Amino acid sequence: MKHSRIYFKMRLFYFVIVSCAVVGALISARLYLSYFATNKSSEVALAKQYLAIAEDMRNELDLMLIEEYRKSLGPEEHKKIKAYLEEYRQHIHARYVYILMLDESDVSKVLISSVPLGAVELPIGAPCTVPPEQVNQAKRGQSYYTGIMQVDDGGVKESYLSVGVPLLRADGSVLGVIGIDIGAQDLEYAKDEVMRGNPFIFGIDVLFALTLLIAIFMLNKWYRLRLRRSLQESEQLYISELGKAIGTIKSSRHDMLNHFQVISGLLQMNYVDQAQEYLRNLSIETKVLDWTVRIKNPILMVLFQSKWELAKSRGIHMEFDADQDTYRLVESMDLVKIFSNLLDNAIEALELYEGELPKLIHVTCRNDGEKYVFAVQNPAELTAGEQKNFFQYGYTTKECAQHLHGNGLLIVMNTVEKYKGSIHLTYEDGQVLIQIKI
Repeated sequence: MKHSRIYFKMRLFYFVIVSCAVVGALISARLYLSYFATNKSSEVALAKQYLAIAEDMRNELDLMLIEEYRKSLGPEEHKKIKAYLEEYRQHIHARYVYILMLDESDVSKVLISSVPLGAVELPIGAPCTVPPEQVNQAKRGQSYYTGIMQVDDGGVKESYLSVGVPLLRADGSVLGVIGIDIGAQDLEYAKDEVMRGNPFIFGIDVLFALTLLIAIFMLNKWYRLRLRRSLQESEQLYISELGKAIGTIKSSRHDMLNHFQVISGLLQMNYVDQAQEYLRNLSIETKVLDWTVRIKNPILMVLFQSKWELAKSRGIHMEFDADQDTYRLVESMDLVKIFSNLLDNAIEALELYEGELPKLIHVTCRNDGEKYVFAVQNPAELTAGEQKNFFQYGYTTKECAQHLHGNGLLIVMNTVEKYKGSIHLTYEDGQVLIQIKI
């Protein structure tokens, strides 16, 4: 008992450790994914906000003035466009605001830009860091935004995000791109704002992980309970079958002693021919089951032999129509549940039967290529009400029913449902036929 308590405490300790590790891993993974998704969402939201600003700038720009500047690079045009970009850059607190030129390559080039105070002026034709994918988007007349990019500005690494809106001529061709770079400070501010607005979501994430762990624990308990009940049911069934087998052995032993006494008496009276005939008939009778049943499933074979002996001891004949199959797609325990209950019901029904039909139980086990067909047929006298309630829980036609008698067919039905099979009752010409297809 002491060792059992120690073992239980050790198992509980390991369960707590593993549970904490699982919860920690789940929460960490969920928080990381939430943080990543939140950062990405804040970047996309910020990019779309500045795309809208860039579109407003495009709508206010004088495209004729830009076209003229590209051709002449005149100082007057440069001054007007520069002033316009500078005003917008200061107003929206952007890192850079610029107009890009596009050519046949995947590299965009600066036409004119507005830079922060103290930064180096970008010369005309200087290559821009917009990735080729976004450059090609702009060439197709589409707006774009990049992911977070880094640049080394005098030994200091800066992070930023770029957006761009194409400038289209009247004929639809691309004149250039108006672009905006958003600095790391604005990005971090946007992320912080989103994070501050999401503590409830993070709390839900933690609660979700804990709920998931509790659900797993409860499912494990439910599964263990179902397994324990199934084992108890199997144990009860085995004990019942063992008791019947022992009773059959006792009965066979008693019959065998009687046979020995008869043979001994015949030999003592020198009736040798009669003794030999008696032995011949006894040998034929003991081989009936071996001739009738040649089934490959050993558990089913033993069960049939036990039931055959039981029926024989009660004056009931049993014959089998079985093919050479192991019925491996059905668990042996479930085969025992099906046939032990069906045959017990058939034997007990024939013990009470007072009709004219012979007391015969016909058992079928066949594989028709698609499904297994199991059937038990025997004479019986059933009223319309008994036929209707045959498969109802706790129903029995026997007087002084024992504890489990009314549940036998229910166990059979539950086993058949486990394999999504079908069970049918037919009552014709005084014969009950229960057929199962799995």
